[in-house]
Amino acid sequence: MESSEVLLAEWSPPFTTLTTFASRRGATAKATTDWFDNDSFNIMLCALTRLVHARWTLAVLYLSNLWRQLLRFTSAAGIKTREMGDLKLDAQAINGPETGPLDPDSREFPAATDDQYNIARRTFIKSLDLDAVCALASRYNNGRPCQVVNRKNGSFNVCFFVEFDQDGPKWIVRVPIEPALDNPWDKLLSEVATMQYLEHNTRIPVPHVRAYGRNANLTTTSTGTHKFLIADLIPGEPLDKTVLINAPEEHRKAFYSQLIDILTELRKLEFPLIGSLLPGPNGSPHPILGPVISMSAATLRLHPQPTFTSAKDYMRQQSSLVSGFYSPPVPDHTVDDIKQEVFALHGMQRIFHQVIDPQLDEGPFVLNHLDLRGANIIVDKPLQIQGIIDWEFASAIPRQVFTPPSWITGHNSIETSKQMHAEFRDVLDEKTKTNSLCGQLGREWYGQLDASKSDINQTDMAFCVAHVLRRPTDVTDIFCDFFAPKLSNKHLDDMMAEFFNEHQTLALEVQRRAEHCERYTQYLKKHGLYETEVDKLLAASKALKEKWDWK
Repeated sequence: MESSEVLLAEWSPPFTTLTTFASRRGATAKATTDWFDNDSFNIMLCALTRLVHARWTLAVLYLSNLWRQLLRFTSAAGIKTREMGDLKLDAQAINGPETGPLDPDSREFPAATDDQYNIARRTFIKSLDLDAVCALASRYNNGRPCQVVNRKNGSFNVCFFVEFDQDGPKWIVRVPIEPALDNPWDKLLSEVATMQYLEHNTRIPVPHVRAYGRNANLTTTSTGTHKFLIADLIPGEPLDKTVLINAPEEHRKAFYSQLIDILTELRKLEFPLIGSLLPGPNGSPHPILGPVISMSAATLRLHPQPTFTSAKDYMRQQSSLVSGFYSPPVPDHTVDDIKQEVFALHGMQRIFHQVIDPQLDEGPFVLNHLDLRGANIIVDKPLQIQGIIDWEFASAIPRQVFTPPSWITGHNSIETSKQMHAEFRDVLDEKTKTNSLCGQLGREWYGQLDASKSDINQTDMAFCVAHVLRRPTDVTDIFCDFFAPKLSNKHLDDMMAEFFNEHQTLALEVQRRAEHCERYTQYLKKHGLYETEVDKLLAASKALKEKWDWK
């Protein structure tokens, strides 16, 4: 294995927790990619159908973005110390005039509602001026004129698609949505360092970085400055899984082969610490390995986690992060909902510990793309991979949770088709005959690449845990669907009843949380904050269906 040439940064963050209502209700997987979104109308309808059957409290922010789209009709060398930035959320932006501030005397509830966070995001996005964005891009291309031809909003960034005149290059100007993040500059720096490192040390196709900074004024109404990243636009379209499933066999196999090549390139990059890449000091070409900048911590508005030398310590921290998504009160949350959450979280704690091989507790650790879903894989029409985007939350992680994407392996949902995983394994088996790195991945993922001998239970455990690390709000479904049936032949309700009879302290915790949620529900109603934008959209949709007799 290659030893990744980076400087190591030790960092210990101050402990601070800002748990917000938006964190809980906006905790689902990103509705749109931070580079650009290619969700079709039918895919959105399917997602909506699935989400309305899921836990409403974890789908609201996703649904608000989704409905806006529906209504538009898809319109280790030395030790260095690094100080992390700490951009606090603007209270005035959150408590905007549309809804007003929350009661300052109520300290037991989240600081703001989803709608208030969404107002802050929309206000920020609306303030960005297209002419200023073009002027910024022109500054880094010898003053050549350009125009913004498209704009896409992701969970954490606004992406402006810029084209220069006279058949010039096509770039993306990416601006972090500052109300959505507490440390946008460090997230941006990590992505830059990661893409540049991959560009120079691997064959993985990534966007070429043209410029980045934090001194751009991109509004006409403020004298403040904005962070930005300018990179080449990778030609092609985000991968559509439906297209992949229905593509000719040779195209599917070629896609899986390329994806495996990308995963082997990442697997070669080994590190002595768990952490995220950051630019080296004083313009050094070698990045430093600093704190873990994770999507989960960003969603919960926590400081980045420190570097880790122990995989077990990292997994304990990840377990705590996952639990953090279920701590804030949620309106109309029932005792049964909370029981299932507590039951699943308790069960996953043991699994998070078991997935780590004690012999590999101290590494080496492997660089991983956190969000390798279809939207971040750019392909051409024959499904040849043109580029991998959205590296902002990449980090070195324990080898056991470096796995193929869960949408391929089927460990994101028991309803996922098994076809892709079977074909993926067939291609990996074939590549193993001529590529020792593919053979290594096969052994690490599946044992000896022999289904009759592989420890499938260990594989399922690792693949499920890896998915929960990517999507913490799926933990209840993952535990109840994949693990609970293997622990007992009893019905899930009977298992939970027996569990809480044996764990009276947790039963009392369920009751405490239920009472907290009820107080929060009444609090929102009292202050006119109970009905959300999503509620209004759903009501409008229902009225239209009734008016036009739609089924």
